[in-house]
Amino acid sequence: MAVKAVKVKEVKQMAEIDESLVYGKLHIYPASRSVYADDQEIALTRMEFDVLYFLASNPNIAFTREQIYEAVSKDDYSGGAYIIRDIIYRLRTKLKITNIRTLHGYGYKIVISD
Repeated sequence: MAVKAVKVKEVKQMAEIDESLVYGKLHIYPASRSVYADDQEIALTRMEFDVLYFLASNPNIAFTREQIYEAVSKDDYSGGAYIIRDIIYRLRTKLKITNIRTLHGYGYKIVISD
């Protein structure tokens, strides 16, 4: 019984510190790994969430595909950076946002919209 009480307390504490990143209609909750767009929860894969969170945690900073892949991936597959393009496409489609900008010839960044 004591173990269950401790776990419930830990979950409540974690929820209290799950501060969101907010970009217009987009809300990202890192501790619960959940994303809301227009108050609707959007299901993301692990990599989609990690890429979104990485970019959102570093607004207005440009990153190459390789930098993004290295920051969010758990492997060192040399061609892995090419999947970032697909992940960015899926994020834009699922979330219906324009905050993620393509920097042609370089990479991507997320911008804070007014």
